[in-house]
Amino acid sequence: MVSKEQFYDELRKALEDGEARYYRNLVYIERSDYMDVLKEVINVFLSFKKDPSVAYGFIPWATGSKERMKEIKQYFSKFDDIDYANAEYYLGNTYDLVILDVVDNFQPINIGRLTDLARGGGLVIIYTNDLIKDKVFRSSIIRNGLIDDIYERRFKRKLLEHEGIFIIDNENYIVRPFSGKIEAKPEKKIPKNPIMPKEIHELSLSGDENRVIEAFSYMLGGGKRVLVLTAARGRGKSAATGLSVAGIIEKLRKRKEKSIKILVTAPSILSASQVMLFIKTGLEALGEKFNVKVSDTGNIKLIRGDEFKVEYVPPDVALEEEGDLLVVDEAAALGVNYIDLALRIWRKIVLVTTVHGYEGSSKAFLRYLRRLMENRHVRVKWITMEQPLRYSIGDPIEKWLYDTLLLDAEPLEPPSEITTINYEDVDKRELFENDDKLRAIYGIMVSAHYRNNPDDLMIMADGVHHSIKAMYTNNGIYIGACQIAEEGELSDSMIEMALKGGTFDGDLIPDRILKHVRIKDFAKLKGWRIVRIAVVPELQDKGFGSQLLTMIYNEAKEKNIDWVGSAFMSDPKVLNFWIKNGFIPVHISPKKNEKLGDYPVAVIKPISDKAKKIVDIAAYALKEKLLNTLHDVYFNINPEIARLLLLGAKVHKNISISPVMLDKVISFLQGVSPYESAADGIHMLAIKYFWDAERNWSLLKDEEIALIAKVIQGKPWSYVSAILETNRSQVYELIYSAVAQLMSKYYSLTADSKVGLTLDNVMSSQHYD
Repeated sequence: MVSKEQFYDELRKALEDGEARYYRNLVYIERSDYMDVLKEVINVFLSFKKDPSVAYGFIPWATGSKERMKEIKQYFSKFDDIDYANAEYYLGNTYDLVILDVVDNFQPINIGRLTDLARGGGLVIIYTNDLIKDKVFRSSIIRNGLIDDIYERRFKRKLLEHEGIFIIDNENYIVRPFSGKIEAKPEKKIPKNPIMPKEIHELSLSGDENRVIEAFSYMLGGGKRVLVLTAARGRGKSAATGLSVAGIIEKLRKRKEKSIKILVTAPSILSASQVMLFIKTGLEALGEKFNVKVSDTGNIKLIRGDEFKVEYVPPDVALEEEGDLLVVDEAAALGVNYIDLALRIWRKIVLVTTVHGYEGSSKAFLRYLRRLMENRHVRVKWITMEQPLRYSIGDPIEKWLYDTLLLDAEPLEPPSEITTINYEDVDKRELFENDDKLRAIYGIMVSAHYRNNPDDLMIMADGVHHSIKAMYTNNGIYIGACQIAEEGELSDSMIEMALKGGTFDGDLIPDRILKHVRIKDFAKLKGWRIVRIAVVPELQDKGFGSQLLTMIYNEAKEKNIDWVGSAFMSDPKVLNFWIKNGFIPVHISPKKNEKLGDYPVAVIKPISDKAKKIVDIAAYALKEKLLNTLHDVYFNINPEIARLLLLGAKVHKNISISPVMLDKVISFLQGVSPYESAADGIHMLAIKYFWDAERNWSLLKDEEIALIAKVIQGKPWSYVSAILETNRSQVYELIYSAVAQLMSKYYSLTADSKVGLTLDNVMSSQHYD
């Protein structure tokens, strides 16, 4: 601790050093007179930096927050007030000073997003009266009036452990000036004889960007090609991608006679805005003439020249279009399942995504992607950007941020031999005080789940209804981990609110059952929702995940829990894991999650008798909903997901098919009637097959997918051919083979059966009783 005078003297020195060496400093204020202290810190910064650009994060609707913002705004001429809810709109910006008002809300994702906006030589200020009391996000974690403060304790400890941080807390003034080494500020490095246009290279800000721009020339080669570009936040990947696409257009125009068509897709038009903006910038530098159309939100959605078109389209639309190149920005957010479909349809694809980001894709996405590329036998070029643009390598605030939010947590390497497995109900308070153990356990979770969010760690730590289970080997190495949330035992008022469309934090699975199955009894039961379960990458697909799941289920049974379940974004491999372990699909959202790009799914393994009865009813309702609406509500669902849900919901229903339809199907098998003429009968056969939970035989997987995609969903032949990686005639053969088997199994009818019906044949059938 130092005196007030010493504190501000040290801060001035740190700011000067930060400017000279291009790194950032941070001031944390937690005092009842926070506004007075904040103004003092601002005055110190203004004495160092005249007329700075400022980003100010806050919750505008909270009482007194706008007044605080306006009071601070008077100090500056370049001032962006940022509603935390809209912070993603500003992620491409850079500021000299970033001020975070956490009086009303302390939320990790806001800390991550806005801290990253500060440039080298700049300052981040976080201010509050109290880190714990009366916080919006914290109140969402409360259950039965209880919540812990484990996360906040660790956050404060990390402030004290890192350099470049200055703390004003109650009467204490604490200085931690940065004394480490910093690499030189990034500079552009234009190749001597570049393949890509020199005008594009001139626009780059770093050698890393120049390297990426040149690497994009790989996409000019022949055949099917994929380029994967990954980087942490603030590395300039969107800029490099946009500039490179402009260069690709220039190169293709010289070799192609027809017009060039490039599509850009992302979870939202906002996500793709920086790529589209830099395409425009690159084309301007090349002297191209073009027109631009913008969306209602002001984002570029179309760039059209005489011989080229670049257009942003939603992810689903991109799978139905053709062109010279598909660029997928924030690819991890759309999921491997989406990318798998895109790879089957497009010949040239660029995948751009964040790793170690505060929206969190982690290295797990790359592992899934590599496996996918190997299975598809696709030529791939992998590029990674390391150099931050806003500040130098070695920046102390980036180091603090990554450590505090665990953005780069990694699991330990498992032992070569595993003789025994131990199960642990982890003490959370002890865990969050032991960084090595926390990194090992949380690292397992994020290494296997590429959709992670810094808020997840706070929910896990502070939620009294959240627990952590772990699995470790004979030598103490953690190889598996699971986060569980207690759900259920809802009050009558909460049940009524859910039934009337209201929402509340937590109790995700009871809420879905109430809204979609309508059985109130389920909400009174006590359940464990598995938020995430994971095994270290080296031991995946070896049964350890199933072993951990069995341990958890057995513990739940011993503690008289009614059910164990999970909810997640639909993915064939993940869904198959749950079904294989006896979990029953009970719900799929009627809408895709816009940010994550997939349909949320819920599965349950019931324990109590009452839970078993309700789960059977829920599974029946799910299968009925899917088979009735796959052509409509779920038209865009991956047929493989639909297949797993239908087969996993093991409930039975007898389906009667009229003799008229069966006769038309025989005619189809004989080659007399085309598919279109017998489609209604074939459709009914497919419905009968997927409702049949009593059969001891199955069609081939590709036959089942063909029935779902073409016969039930009504997808175009070209789409079905693409997802099955075959041609139309082979898809037709799959459907023919499936229909022949169904007719034989259910009705002992074949292509040799006689066609034509008498009135007595029709009227005597049970179908017309």
